[in-house]
Amino acid sequence: MLIFLFSILVLLFSWTTAHLFTVPTIYFVRTTHLYNLPVFQKLRPRAGKKAVSFLRKLIFASILIGLGLLLTVVLGIQPIHLIWKNYIQNFVDFELTQTLMSGLLDNLVLALSIFFVFQVIDLVNDFFPRLYRLLEKWRHTRFRMLRFKSLELITPDQITDGLISLARYSQIGLNILLGLTGLIFALSIFPGTQEIASNLIEIFGEMLVGAGETVLGYLPNLFTLIFIVIVTHYLLKLLRFFHEGIHSKKIKIVGLHQELAEPTFQLLRFIIVTFALVAAYPFLPGSDSPVFRGITIFVGFLLSLGSTSLVTNIVSGIVLTYTRGLRIGDRVKIGQTVGDVLERTLLVTRIRTIKNVVVTIPNGMVLNNEIINYNAPMLKEGLILNTTVTIGYDVPWRKVHNLLIQAALATHGILSDQKPFVLQTSLGDYYVSYELNTYTHAPERMAVIYSELHQNIQDQFNEAGVEIMSPGYTAYRDGSEVVIPTQDKNHKSAPILIAQPFSAVDTKPIRNS
Repeated sequence: MLIFLFSILVLLFSWTTAHLFTVPTIYFVRTTHLYNLPVFQKLRPRAGKKAVSFLRKLIFASILIGLGLLLTVVLGIQPIHLIWKNYIQNFVDFELTQTLMSGLLDNLVLALSIFFVFQVIDLVNDFFPRLYRLLEKWRHTRFRMLRFKSLELITPDQITDGLISLARYSQIGLNILLGLTGLIFALSIFPGTQEIASNLIEIFGEMLVGAGETVLGYLPNLFTLIFIVIVTHYLLKLLRFFHEGIHSKKIKIVGLHQELAEPTFQLLRFIIVTFALVAAYPFLPGSDSPVFRGITIFVGFLLSLGSTSLVTNIVSGIVLTYTRGLRIGDRVKIGQTVGDVLERTLLVTRIRTIKNVVVTIPNGMVLNNEIINYNAPMLKEGLILNTTVTIGYDVPWRKVHNLLIQAALATHGILSDQKPFVLQTSLGDYYVSYELNTYTHAPERMAVIYSELHQNIQDQFNEAGVEIMSPGYTAYRDGSEVVIPTQDKNHKSAPILIAQPFSAVDTKPIRNS
């Protein structure tokens, strides 16, 4: 341990001494004719930093060689060598010379290796700042935003910052690796720390061999993953080709409407990606580890808790898509909610009511309720809007029909080419119920049309002096007087034929007069 600490102190002393010797050396080179040599001419344009760094490392390597030789000689001297003078002379003549020659070559190789490691560290630290500047230059020129529909997945800033962070960590890792390599070479110079250097080499060697064996063992799985990725990529590319062809009406598939091209593409893409992930999962590194198994069990537990309602809503969304029961912008009534379809996904349907309130309904509830679509594409003749009024028996029904039709034709949004019609739905105790039916192609204005229609009905009946019996009221009258419209009292209806049994003499039915 003491020898190791002593070796570290020697390294620090050597590095400090190299710094101290660098300044006068540079000054000496600049003040003599050596400064005109070609090697220094090349160093001039790079300012003095490169030359200072180069000389500092060169002096450091030279000091390490000298100190290594000195320690080798000192540690080779035994106490008995100091007793016998003749033996000391032989040691100086033969053993010292042999030690210096053998140690000089070893230390020279190690010192040059350290010098090379330092040069590589400088190259690494010079390369990465250039890489950072290049990535900053590409921030808004080469990198593009990754989108999924209107969702921004990854922005150019996130891509650039991520690559710069990855490069910084790589730079730190390379510097640590090269520093450890230089430390091993430095420890190999001194006799007392050569065993430590050997142990470090053995440890790092085992780590590298283990990593290499792991990588080689994973190559078959890696090739399988690459094959799955390639097949998935081309399947999605083929799917996109058909999607764009159907969307642009260049490709027609019987039974598949153009409006179903987008949801079909999304559904098939989801299925392909899901199958690809399931197929690739066993080949991922560490898929058999307890951590992966624990995560799989946890995710499966979470899915099992909410899978019933989730799957129900997804299946309902798919059914609604392919039955074409709802379209974006349709005026619909689902349960007690009336409004326009704002958005429809696999899970929910959003409706904006006529009060400008957005209602979110799960697709399972949508499918379980009655859906009334006022914009159904099969209603080419228009939507029928109807309203009911009750009029007393003293008002001729023909007059009521005429007034209702005039009120309908005076309403904006009511079709004039398809004439409104009136149905008498009931004959009550006190009044007759008249149902006015009109056509419109603007169901989104249904509330406004109803309001204007009711206004026009009131105006028409008020101008004609006809009372609307809604709500009902009680009036006193003479019971001996028959409440029949004056123009209908003398009205003669068509004769009614009453069928009688046929006889052999006269086969004509009897006419009732």
